[in-house]
Amino acid sequence: MMKNNPIEAIAKECGAILSEKKAEDVIILDLRNVNTYLDYFIICTATSKIHCRALARETERYFSGKGIRRKGVDANDSDWVVLDYNEIVVHCFTEDMRKHYALEKLWSDARVLK
Repeated sequence: MMKNNPIEAIAKECGAILSEKKAEDVIILDLRNVNTYLDYFIICTATSKIHCRALARETERYFSGKGIRRKGVDANDSDWVVLDYNEIVVHCFTEDMRKHYALEKLWSDARVLK
């Protein structure tokens, strides 16, 4: 494993920003050993749909500042907002939606970074 992995550093920095913006239970899953097409999931819980939307805006602002463009279309008015940045996919859930989909259990083979 590389010590200076720039994608991992970006994932960790994004996770820290989400925490600063009051996202709850922020975790970063390292999927490199269990998945062939992406490297990291960042999963967090928002207190409401409005909070999900705000976290998505902060995430977009962060990645845009790094010169990284998001794939896909806007779907930010939801209980589950997914932001795909190629190697990093950010999932912002409301609490009920996060419990329902339980991505941490689905990807339980992944290493947890945070």
